[in-house]
Amino acid sequence: MKKLVLFTFLFFSAYLKAQELPQLKKEGNMTRLYVDGKPFVMVAGELHNSTSSNLTYLAPVFSKLKEMGLNTAIASIAWEQFEPEEGKFDYSLIDGMIAQARESKLKLCIIWFASWKNGLSTYTPLWVKKDSKRFFKLKQSNGETGEVISAFCKEAQMADAKAYVQLMKRIKEIDKDHTVVMMQVENEVGAFQDIDYNKQALDLFKSQVPETLIKYLQKNTNNLSPEMKSVWQKNGSKTKGTWSEIFADEMKSAQNFFMTWQYAKYINEIARLGKKELNLPMYVNCWLVLKPTDLPGVYPNGGPVSRVMDIYKAFAPYIDFCAPDIYEPNYKEIVAMYHRYDNPLFIPESTTEQARAFYAYAEHDAICFSPFGIEDAYGNLAYRQSISVINELMPYIIKYQGTGKMRGFMRTKNSTTDTLTFGDDKVIVEYDNWNTTGYGLVIQTAPDEYIVAGITARLRFESSNPSKKIRIGQVFEGKFEGEKWITSRMLNGDETWHHDRLLVKGREVKITQTLEGQIVPPQPGLNQPVLESAKNTEVQTPAVYKVTTYEMK
Repeated sequence: MKKLVLFTFLFFSAYLKAQELPQLKKEGNMTRLYVDGKPFVMVAGELHNSTSSNLTYLAPVFSKLKEMGLNTAIASIAWEQFEPEEGKFDYSLIDGMIAQARESKLKLCIIWFASWKNGLSTYTPLWVKKDSKRFFKLKQSNGETGEVISAFCKEAQMADAKAYVQLMKRIKEIDKDHTVVMMQVENEVGAFQDIDYNKQALDLFKSQVPETLIKYLQKNTNNLSPEMKSVWQKNGSKTKGTWSEIFADEMKSAQNFFMTWQYAKYINEIARLGKKELNLPMYVNCWLVLKPTDLPGVYPNGGPVSRVMDIYKAFAPYIDFCAPDIYEPNYKEIVAMYHRYDNPLFIPESTTEQARAFYAYAEHDAICFSPFGIEDAYGNLAYRQSISVINELMPYIIKYQGTGKMRGFMRTKNSTTDTLTFGDDKVIVEYDNWNTTGYGLVIQTAPDEYIVAGITARLRFESSNPSKKIRIGQVFEGKFEGEKWITSRMLNGDETWHHDRLLVKGREVKITQTLEGQIVPPQPGLNQPVLESAKNTEVQTPAVYKVTTYEMK
């Protein structure tokens, strides 16, 4: 009888977890994504914009992503295809996309290309494009209007939301296995103008700054973005006034904050109504400010860039976080801007660089790292091998995210060393010359034990206490199978500089597998096509080590 009760309890516990919607949970200083009751880190790739526009074209893609070692695909649904005629919805693409992803055992993050994509309105239905009176457009400084929907157009917001609600209803109806785990609402929104010159917008710009924002600024003064805090305080930290009276400066911050307020409200309403149907995590992504001196309109003005993220926090509570699309070389600086106490790091678009993935997961507790145009990286065996190491370490990445006991390291153009601190102890990472990029992660599993994964670096272990001298005791190179450690060799003597440094060289893996009938070499560049075939290709990939240290007395 006891066994039956226990079995029944375990069965229903598993059943209830399976019924849980994907959700974000705050745990200490970090936010986790949970899928079917378990922590889930997205090892993802975003498809090209048109890949998911046709199911026949899409058909071979998901299986390739699974073969690459990914667990999630980020793919778009365009409003123009979903609602080709007003009130008539075509569910074939979303149905097929979910079915194909499920067959390949992939999770999905769906991008809603609707009112805006990259600051433009190119994915709206023809019936929206043609009716400029009902769906009025952004007015430029020269008085002209193009095809970009105005963020102040209530009719457009209502039509967009109506379609999005139908999309969420459909996902709820057909996705009982929770293949879809996340939604991106719009894409890289914002106007390539300092302000919308429509009369509605200009009149509102002269009105009082909403009390909601003032209260947010007062409550969160110590945690505001540096730009927002500086502008507010330079203008006297006013609690009443127009946008210009409270935020005016040479960077046109008043216009920037005003436009951001409107975009945040517009998108929040779409997310709010969508979540009423299916309460999945929802986020917005952004086109970055490339230079600190760029004025709003050089980048999409109104998007959730770091300097105005607080406005999204104040006015878009149904948006769970703001995500950066990162193609720029100052990667470390950018991820630090977007990883905040109230904003987990989620990278939906980036370059196909192994170092970026390791650094995001280990140093900034990232929920997701996703190169854009991931299908182009199918022949990039170096990237595939690095992803296999991330998957190998995933139980430990999940376990140690948010604990302060896992750190990432990554070579940049101007750095020759990194210092990783673990309480009183520290790991000094030294890099080789710039021709080989060093990267990896370090996990402190006990006061004198570490897991290290990486490539092309030298690690020495020290204490911040000058009277304490730490030495390497033992080094084992190997791999994890599940959570079981398999040693391939013990390193000593010359291979550790006589226990002075861990030499992180990486594994050499011979590739004899075939890809679409050909044996393919690794591609050293980003998203490069396969140029030739080769046999027994050696791919340098991150190696995994277990290190014990001791205090020399």
